[in-house]
Amino acid sequence: MMHKKLTMLISASVLCGVLAAGSPVASAQDINYNLPSAETIAQRKENRQNVTVSERVGRRIMNAYELYSEEDDIKGAIEVLEDIEPSEAFDRAYVDRFLGNLYAGDNRLEEAYQRITRATDADILGWSDQASSLKLAADLSLQLEKYRDAVEYYGKWLQFTGEANPEVFLRIANAYYELKEFDKIIRPADLAIQYYEEPNKNAYVLKVASYYERKMYSDAIDVLEAGLAVIPGEKTWWNQLGMIYMLEERIDKALQTLEIAYLAGYFDKESQYKALVQLYGNNGIPYDSARLMMKHLNAGDIEKTARNYYSAANNFEMAREYSRAAEVYGLAAELAEERQDRANYYRKKGTAHLRAEEYDDAADAYLQALNAGHDQPGPIYMSLAEAYFYQNKFSDALEYVQEAQEYDDQRRNARSWESYIRSKASNLGVSL
Repeated sequence: MMHKKLTMLISASVLCGVLAAGSPVASAQDINYNLPSAETIAQRKENRQNVTVSERVGRRIMNAYELYSEEDDIKGAIEVLEDIEPSEAFDRAYVDRFLGNLYAGDNRLEEAYQRITRATDADILGWSDQASSLKLAADLSLQLEKYRDAVEYYGKWLQFTGEANPEVFLRIANAYYELKEFDKIIRPADLAIQYYEEPNKNAYVLKVASYYERKMYSDAIDVLEAGLAVIPGEKTWWNQLGMIYMLEERIDKALQTLEIAYLAGYFDKESQYKALVQLYGNNGIPYDSARLMMKHLNAGDIEKTARNYYSAANNFEMAREYSRAAEVYGLAAELAEERQDRANYYRKKGTAHLRAEEYDDAADAYLQALNAGHDQPGPIYMSLAEAYFYQNKFSDALEYVQEAQEYDDQRRNARSWESYIRSKASNLGVSL
């Protein structure tokens, strides 16, 4: 049996995003998770035939081993063994295992895979060598995106060793994810969670992915809640939990969760800030929605666009913060790319000023809306007349109310207002 230094495990990534795309669908072999007992494994070890390599092959292996272990010459070690063609089955399996490990260490993964799987499939190596070869065959399969093979070899390793290794369970779950066999992720992920001494977030990530991909959002929520109970500082989970609450239309819970994430400083994406802004609005808290939007527009966390400023202004208006709404509508108008959008924002700015009893500013904003080419000038003429009327500028009010009468949808109301304007001016001794 060669020195332990020759066993070079290849680490396989198990990180995946909740929304990441998998590879094409394939049907992987099911795994038996009922592991043999320690007594059964001990008996297997005792019964496993112990065979040694032939003298000729042994000399070559020792030469390769010395090059690798003493001179750190992995390529030289490979060269010593590559041209051997053993006639004995055990010699061939042993050389394949040795070369497979060397190839893996030299990042020649496909060649490593071919050698290791051939050695493993022969099933004549000593117990420890067979176990390590099964594990390496599985790891290489995962590395090379041979996910069906990865599941097969991990399953064989579990049954051969009887070891409840949480990292292996996690890698099995990852292989099933890549195969898009999402329902098969849950069992190995649960076993990984059970056997890890310290919580590993990736097991929870894979479970969430499994449920999310199957649109089982309530189950995904349960997993995230359980995960946060043991890893409360996993900031992405707070955001994901809030988003899935939104999918389930559990708006109160979504708001509560995203507020916690926000106050803890877990936001780092524009979409997260905007989701909380939306939730405040949907929960009838428009002032907080507008305030949060403006804070992070000013901080640069949210892009300064006309639409985003409009959202803040609209929420200020709903909160009856009319002066602030008018100010922000003006910012939206300045950034608007489309003429009609710009004209509409100026009109809304005017209406907000009017509600704040800022009549002079209202008139200016309405005139800007007209100058921008608003496609419905009739109502704006009426609003202008009102703004001037409340400033006792009766001549200007009369001018614009008469303009409004040119539009069918405003004529009746405009004529009533004209009478009212003339009456009010007369009462104040103003000649029109």
